[in-house]
Amino acid sequence: MSHPDEPHSRGLTAISEGRKSRGEFPRIPPRYILWVLVALAVWAIIYWMINQNELDSWRARLLLKQRTVAGELSPRFDPVREQLESWIVEAAGDFPGDLVTPDAKTSTFRSKPGIYARLYIDDAKQVQTLRTAALESLRDGFTSCFVTYPNPDPFAGPACAKNSECPSGQHCNEALRCSEPAQPFNLRVAYRATRVLTDDWVKEVRDAKNDMRLRLLERDYDFAVHEDIPLAIELFVRAQYFMLLLDENVQEGVEVPEADTYSESLQAVKHPVRVFVWDLASKKQLLRVRLDIETSTIMRVDTDAEVPADVKVGAHRADMGPGLAVRRQANNCGIGVEVRRMLEDVDAVQ
Repeated sequence: MSHPDEPHSRGLTAISEGRKSRGEFPRIPPRYILWVLVALAVWAIIYWMINQNELDSWRARLLLKQRTVAGELSPRFDPVREQLESWIVEAAGDFPGDLVTPDAKTSTFRSKPGIYARLYIDDAKQVQTLRTAALESLRDGFTSCFVTYPNPDPFAGPACAKNSECPSGQHCNEALRCSEPAQPFNLRVAYRATRVLTDDWVKEVRDAKNDMRLRLLERDYDFAVHEDIPLAIELFVRAQYFMLLLDENVQEGVEVPEADTYSESLQAVKHPVRVFVWDLASKKQLLRVRLDIETSTIMRVDTDAEVPADVKVGAHRADMGPGLAVRRQANNCGIGVEVRRMLEDVDAVQ
């Protein structure tokens, strides 16, 4: 007989205890949890090892391809690059004075294929900094007003996204149009093309931590080998001269506007510019001059419009004159015309 104070349970005791156990969360023995964690850790280690082995194999294949191409191209490219870089570093040192050789006056180099570079003088004093700065160097108004090579209209060709989309002998230019390479070609083309041959690029491959990074580097390699390097080699082989412009600092008190690079900023104001030309076959310096020119920009003013009394027609004012790009190109063209005069170019003298 049950005690009156004990709770009454319905049915058999075993059934009651079964119902109670089903209502509780089952307890997993600690040793099972430990084994699961160990299994997961082992699986993670194995996966990491397999993944690392795959990355190491991928990395090794890519570096092997790079070494093969570097072994073929470096003997042809490195001597030319080192020669140009030595000229640039020397040109950024003390300026020994103007030099216009008789060969410079009689040579037809301005109508021939060549190599061009324009840098801020402080960037040109060391090889590493000049290589970095050269990647940002662009053609400017100096070449347009100085050389006589029959360059094509950069906007006339069909649209493109890469060199392989263009006919033989053409490339996809900076305007994303197929055209023959403009002359003189910018040194940045060579540095950009041969980036996969450098120690910095090899270091990037070795430091790549995942397959996504390696995939991007491999695409970069394939594009350089099949698109950029053939074009750069062709331009190097054809080049007959190297022309270098170095922008010096402005005088104290001259305000320098902001542009994409400091060299471009300087080009919009009056400042000293060094101009050099070397013959690549003889490795002889043809020209070395230092100029300080600012070209006046004439504003067109509507005669019917009301003009403030303090503004003269033709005056150069930052708020009413042309933009920085126009000033920059006008100054650069003025330098080109002045150098032509120094070469006794009949058209420039007139």
